[in-house]
Amino acid sequence: MPTQDETLKRLATTFTVKDVMIPSSRLVCADDEEQAAVLSDANPDFNVIPIRRAGKITGYFERNSRSTTSITPSDLISDGTKLLDLVEILEHREFVFVLSSANGEGYGYVHFSDLNHHLVKLTFYVLLAALERLTLESIKGKDDRDSLKSHLNPGRFNYIEKRYKDAGEAARSLVSYLNICELLGLAVLAGTIQIEKDVAKAMLSARDGASHATKNLVSSHSGVRELVKVKRECQRVLGAM
Repeated sequence: MPTQDETLKRLATTFTVKDVMIPSSRLVCADDEEQAAVLSDANPDFNVIPIRRAGKITGYFERNSRSTTSITPSDLISDGTKLLDLVEILEHREFVFVLSSANGEGYGYVHFSDLNHHLVKLTFYVLLAALERLTLESIKGKDDRDSLKSHLNPGRFNYIEKRYKDAGEAARSLVSYLNICELLGLAVLAGTIQIEKDVAKAMLSARDGASHATKNLVSSHSGVRELVKVKRECQRVLGAM
């Protein structure tokens, strides 16, 4: 059975932008700027209407600015771009067009909301699970009841202890009932991991979004920046340990 690290490496190389993008066949495209404006009004959920001429996407109409822009190399990425790299690409822009690595022609579109695709969520779930496992390993011997009681507020500690006792013989340890933010806090106190509180909170939010089908990894474009911080810090800590 592959380890979590091996699974993460496999996910990072197996799934690419091609797996989450909107393919050309599903894009609502216009023939010119005038038609694009009409289609934009008819499709209020779409911020961008691509313009296709002679079978190729050459530009796009943006609803907010009511203007048309020609596609430039900065608007394009390869369909082989890894999902973890896509997160950083979308940090400073809301959408990008996708080029086929086979023929070099534009044939897809990806929006920051596509980061809520289940394959992106799966990648972050495994990434955060690997960090959680490493964090647990780093605080072994420093995760006793007294350490938890001093770290957690009384209400939270009582809740954790009650869950542990209610589990009876199935209970493993008190720390198994902590969330990733609390585990990282213990590791910081123990001096085994250095991480900022706001990043730990962002990791907790990302773990929650990645774990539930009905929740999002990102709910707005500003959320992409938080996801980038989560990715970078996970990779930094995992690479350093």
